[in-house]
Amino acid sequence: MQKSLFIEAVRSHRLFETLRSLMSFAVARMREAHLQEVASSMTLTTLLSLVPLLAVSLAVFAAFPSFADTRKALEDAVFNSFLPIQYSEVIMKYLKLFSDHASGLGAFGLAGLSLTALLMIDKFFVTVNRIFKVRRMRPWTQRAMIYWALLTLGPVGIALSITLTTQAIRIAAGSTEVSLPGWVFVFFQIFLQTFAYAVLFKLVPNCKVPFAHALIGGLFVAITGQIVKEGFEIYITAGTLSSIYGAFVAFPVFLLWLYIAWILVFAGAAVTAAIPQLTSGRFADTYMLGNDFLTGVALLKELTLAREAGRPIVAEEDLARAVDSYPQAIERILIRLSEYDYCAPILENERRHLTAWALLCDPKEKTLRDAVFALLVDPRNGLLQSARADGKKPAGPLAEWFSTFEDDSFIEETLSELARSGRVKELPKA
Repeated sequence: MQKSLFIEAVRSHRLFETLRSLMSFAVARMREAHLQEVASSMTLTTLLSLVPLLAVSLAVFAAFPSFADTRKALEDAVFNSFLPIQYSEVIMKYLKLFSDHASGLGAFGLAGLSLTALLMIDKFFVTVNRIFKVRRMRPWTQRAMIYWALLTLGPVGIALSITLTTQAIRIAAGSTEVSLPGWVFVFFQIFLQTFAYAVLFKLVPNCKVPFAHALIGGLFVAITGQIVKEGFEIYITAGTLSSIYGAFVAFPVFLLWLYIAWILVFAGAAVTAAIPQLTSGRFADTYMLGNDFLTGVALLKELTLAREAGRPIVAEEDLARAVDSYPQAIERILIRLSEYDYCAPILENERRHLTAWALLCDPKEKTLRDAVFALLVDPRNGLLQSARADGKKPAGPLAEWFSTFEDDSFIEETLSELARSGRVKELPKA
């Protein structure tokens, strides 16, 4: 059945339209988060944090001499995966030299290096959560533990997987010394990078991310990165940069590649975040003006109807289905409405993801006034402010008009009156 649907989608060009919509949504997410500026900032931050990051991570290997081969595998995989070999060797040589110097620092020096590296990881987490439109970050204590685990255990796990998988491939080929074709290692790099990025896109956002969506985002970064790497190698070997920078060409090449790498990583996060939009019937409404307000009103209506039907608690997925949206979008809107005492989260899973909601207010008393303020118009806008009693500040040019707007019948409509206006879809029965 799924195969026939896939063939039908290809024949009718719906697959192409879906991919085009996905890319347009991803680009919109990137623009909203100003990822070009963020990638530039992350490039500088990475340049300052890379030596501390390597010093702390490689110190774990230094504590266990038996991991020497594993450390070498990690170094080769990381730098050969991202940069052309002639530049990766030069850059790795200097970074290892700097890291060896840093490893001689005392406890306070090591703590300072760790803090620098952790701040870079924190900025990455904040940016990815912004792409997913997460309003509430994890508590600092929980984030600190995750950061430290990534900083210390992450390199060990990656290096071990590289070593074991490489050995397994060679054993399967019949010899531990056999020279495998280059495409095998390219495929292995793409596979490993896809899984690594998928884990990041799954665990970093403080919201529910299906692993299948994270895998698509990871595969996008891995394949695009490999293509860009090949094109990048052709570009820099053309001699343009070498003729300008001479012996110092490795440094601008490294900066340029860091910038490209961050753009690709954030693009993968944007692709992952945009996939749920395609599952909603109203995905084209996402970037229409006023969509958040209209969706918020529809959600309040569904919550009111559910309470009147004897269902005070409604699952987030059911609410998303009722308003033809997707859970990540309505969660952001419901959190905003909860700040105005309309509703409250009832159930949370082990990762603190909001999974069910209930109407908190009295639907016979609560009007849509606060919903307008929460999702449509901020009453603190200077154009709407009334004149101060002491005469020091005149009224805003729209203050009088806004006072009549607040008295409009639709803004004073209660939730119970809203619920009586009918409904489009029925919520699932309990």
